[in-house]
Amino acid sequence: MVMKDQFSSEDHIYIQLAALLRSQIEHGHLTGKIPGIRDLAQQYSVNVKTANKAVSLLVQDGHLFRLRGKGTFVADGTSEHDTHVLVGFILTDIVNPYFAHLAQALQDIAGEHNMTVIVNTTHGSHDALLQILDSYEKQNAQLLIVQGGVARNKTHFETITRTGIPVIGMHTRIQSIDDVWSDMRAGAQLVTDHLIKMGGAQVGYISGSDEPVHQTGRFQGYRDALVSKGFNVDMRFVAETDPTYRGGHNVVLDMIDSGNLPAALLFYNQIMAMGGVSALLSRGLKVPDDVAIASIDDSIDTSQMLVPTTTIDFSAEEAARQTLQLCRRRLTSPGAPTIHARIAPSLITRESSSVKLTAEPLNADDKTGSINPGMSAD
Repeated sequence: MVMKDQFSSEDHIYIQLAALLRSQIEHGHLTGKIPGIRDLAQQYSVNVKTANKAVSLLVQDGHLFRLRGKGTFVADGTSEHDTHVLVGFILTDIVNPYFAHLAQALQDIAGEHNMTVIVNTTHGSHDALLQILDSYEKQNAQLLIVQGGVARNKTHFETITRTGIPVIGMHTRIQSIDDVWSDMRAGAQLVTDHLIKMGGAQVGYISGSDEPVHQTGRFQGYRDALVSKGFNVDMRFVAETDPTYRGGHNVVLDMIDSGNLPAALLFYNQIMAMGGVSALLSRGLKVPDDVAIASIDDSIDTSQMLVPTTTIDFSAEEAARQTLQLCRRRLTSPGAPTIHARIAPSLITRESSSVKLTAEPLNADDKTGSINPGMSAD
C-alpha cells in the first residue's frame, strides 16, 4: 500500500497518482484490467474522487480506456483491449438503398475492429426507439451509431443521449458528437455543373428530403452551381416529393403536364431518378436526348436501370470505415475532442447525361431571386 503522505504537497495528489500509474503502465507493471476506483483509492490511501480523477486523466491521454459494464483497461493491445464490442446502428428507415448499402458496409467492416453492428429502424416512432434502446441496454451495447434522420428529431436524440451510451453520428452535423458526414452540398454542385454544361440554365431539382427544400445541402449545392454560372434558381423547375420510385415518377408527370419540364433534372436519389426516367419514357420522351437525368447516391446497380444514370457517389465503405474508427477512438479515449470526418463526392457520368442539349438559357425576366446560402446535413 502507498500511503497518502508519500505524495508531494507541491502538486495535486490526483496528478501524482496518475503519474505513478502511468509509470507502472509504461514499465509493464500494470496491464489488462485495472482495479476499480474504490480498490485504487484504498490501495493508494486516497479518496475515491482523487482516484477517479487520476484514472480519468489517464483515459484522456490514451493510457487507459473504459468499456461500459466491463471496467477500465490498459490500452496496450492486450486481449482485454480487443474485447468484442456490440454497436447499435439506428436509422429512420432502410427504404433508401444507400442506407441499406451503408448498413451492410458497417456490418462487413465491423469485424476488422472486433465489433458487431446491429441495425434497427425507428420509422419515426418514439415508442420504437425506446424498444430499440431497451434492447441495446439489455445486450450491453457499448456504442450507438445514429443516422441523421433520427438525430434531427430533437426528442429522439435527447432520448438516445440519456442512455449514457457514447453516440457516433452519421450525417448528423451535430457539433457535440463525433460525426461522419457526406458533403451533399459539394456533390450537388458538382453534378449540377455537369448538367449545366449539357443543358444550360434549364436544370431542375427534385427533392425527397423530409426537410424544407431550401434548407437542404443538396438544394444549396444545386443553387450554388447555377449562381456560379450567372443563373438563379427558377422555382418552376424545383419540386418536393417522397424519396421513392413512385415519387420521382409522379412529379415528372406533373412537370410534363404543367409545361414546366426543364432540359435536365437532378434527383435527390437514384431510386427517384429511375421513376423519373420511367415517366419520361412513358410519354415518348428520350433520355438524354430530350431531358438529361442525374441523381445523388450510387446505390443501385446499372443493370436495374432503364437508362444508366449519371450520379454522385459517396463511398459507403469509406463512411463505414471512418465511423468505426471513431467508435474505437471514443471507446479508448472517452474524453477526446469530437471529430467531424467529411466524405468527399465523386462524379460518375453515364448514358443519362451523355448528349449535349440545345435548350436556350432563360431570359433575365424569367430568373428568380437567389436564396440565401446556408449549411445543411441533407
